[in-house]
Amino acid sequence: MNWKDSHQMANPHRLTTDQVIDLIKEEIGTELSVSTFRGYVSRGQAPAPVEKIGRTPLWKRSEIVAWANNRPGQGARTDIPKSRRRRAE
Repeated sequence: MNWKDSHQMANPHRLTTDQVIDLIKEEIGTELSVSTFRGYVSRGQAPAPVEKIGRTPLWKRSEIVAWANNRPGQGARTDIPKSRRRRAE
């Protein structure tokens, strides 16, 4: 039995980076690279790991599912407030 198999049996609610990437693809159909996801985490745009085993960061499955389903999408500018549209008179 390898490390990944023994880890999954230990706590199926904690995910490695590769498992997070697979889950995101499964949940929303979007493929993220590992480096893109790590960039999101380092900028606070994705959940932070909840624990580490050695040097391996682990994420809480429920946090990743919630985050993946609430992402604004590619190209969305979340740093600019939405302006109110004026009604045509």
